[in-house]
Amino acid sequence: MPSLVPNPASPAPAAAHGAVPRLTLWLRAVMAVAGLVTLTTAVLFFGIDHFVALRFSSLREGRLKQVVTQTQRAVAGQFTELASIATMLANDRDLVNSTYYHLRRGGGRVLPQETFHLKSVTLWDAGDHLIAEAGRDGPVPLMFPHAGQKVRVKLAWIGGKVWLVAVAALRRDGDFLAHIQLARPLLPLLHHVAWGATIQLAGTGPPPPGMVRASIAPNANPPIALDVTTPDEAKLALASIKQVLAPVMAVSGLLLVVGIAIFLRRLLRPIQDLIRAAGAVGRGEFGLTVSETGSAEVAQLIAAFNQMSLGVKRLRDLEREVAHREQLSAIGRVAARVAHDLNNPMTVINSVARLVLKRQDIDGSLTEDMQRILHHCERSITTIEALLSYGRPVALRRREVNLPELVADIGRGWRVHHPRIGLELPIVEPPLVVSVDPYRIEQVLDNLLDNAGAAGRHIRLSVGEADGRCFIRVIDDGPGFSAEARDHLFEPFFTTKTGGTGLGLASSVAIVRAHGGDLSLSDTIPNMVTVWLPKREP
Repeated sequence: MPSLVPNPASPAPAAAHGAVPRLTLWLRAVMAVAGLVTLTTAVLFFGIDHFVALRFSSLREGRLKQVVTQTQRAVAGQFTELASIATMLANDRDLVNSTYYHLRRGGGRVLPQETFHLKSVTLWDAGDHLIAEAGRDGPVPLMFPHAGQKVRVKLAWIGGKVWLVAVAALRRDGDFLAHIQLARPLLPLLHHVAWGATIQLAGTGPPPPGMVRASIAPNANPPIALDVTTPDEAKLALASIKQVLAPVMAVSGLLLVVGIAIFLRRLLRPIQDLIRAAGAVGRGEFGLTVSETGSAEVAQLIAAFNQMSLGVKRLRDLEREVAHREQLSAIGRVAARVAHDLNNPMTVINSVARLVLKRQDIDGSLTEDMQRILHHCERSITTIEALLSYGRPVALRRREVNLPELVADIGRGWRVHHPRIGLELPIVEPPLVVSVDPYRIEQVLDNLLDNAGAAGRHIRLSVGEADGRCFIRVIDDGPGFSAEARDHLFEPFFTTKTGGTGLGLASSVAIVRAHGGDLSLSDTIPNMVTVWLPKREP
């Protein structure tokens, strides 16, 4: 197995020649936060600008529609007002008499200089000839020749301007005398429609940006329309707000980045301890741990490092244990060869001693000596056979069995030969099928039960599964294993029993591991031994 201790001659990755310097985690985090804050601030700023401007635009559109409606109503009101003035003047007796005498006798002022603040007032005879006019803008051509008795009102283009014109007939004693025509420019009449609104005559093309077109005389030649707009006060206010909002958001974002940078500096401080500890573990100081401080995530990282460090230490210990086992295996092979060489002489000594005992001419002292020789020969042969068995590879004859039923059968067989020991057998149900060599498992359990019976007077066998494996547990009511015994219990030739060979548990471990399992002692229950076996693959 390769060693876990790092090679001192190999340079650390960070110190490699020509390595490109990397940004620290803190600096990367601060840069990422700064970028995120900048992006968020920009999105918020332009988002507020967009949505607020959109909302104000909607309000302005509603305001424009309202102004257009007011303009159209104002135009209709001016139509009515001018028609009323024309009707009133047509029924004015003084004006009618003045017109009559002017037409019959000639001379004299017919119209006053200012009449209802009209820009143009003209009087036309029956032949549609101008007979009198008053106003500051000069005469306006007659819009309704031969108007008859009705009052006519219309909008008309005159001199590049739009005029509101009304014509009414003057009569005296039922006879037609003349037409009186009143005229006002339209645009000055609409200045009072809405405060701050701008109203202008529409051109032939589409309305300018920000203006709404209102058609008021589509049948005129050319058609008459007005372009209406209102000042975008919300846009001006929003521009002022943005001038204040931009530096406020920039300063807030900068303060946020500084605060997060300070927080991250304190948050990542435990990682420096973790870096130093990682370097120490890399130098071979396995099992080194770091205090779990900092935030939950950093504490979890440190806890994971501590587990890794302890795991590496356990792996290092396991490496040493495997090396120790390899040494013991080599010793076992040597012992098996020695045992094989000693087996034949011991067999000869045993046979000779038995032949001597069969003779009739030997005395009592020789018989006692021969029996002592036989006793020690049998002990030596038993040890030699155990050594031979331990040194051979474990050959398995697997078959699928119900593990609880197999363990119960083995327990019942062992209980027949040990009636004074109380043995609690496992529950057979539910079935737990495994692929094992039943006779080898019986050999393992006989060894464990013999040890448990020598330590206590009651034994409990149990079978189950945990962590994806099957287990057989042997628990006795004895004092359990001492600390020294636990360190050497599975080593060959180590025993705590008088007259024991120290090969029972060592052979049991070899058999269980040949099955792909393991044999372990409990850390919490001192008198419990567990046999782990792999589950049958589906």
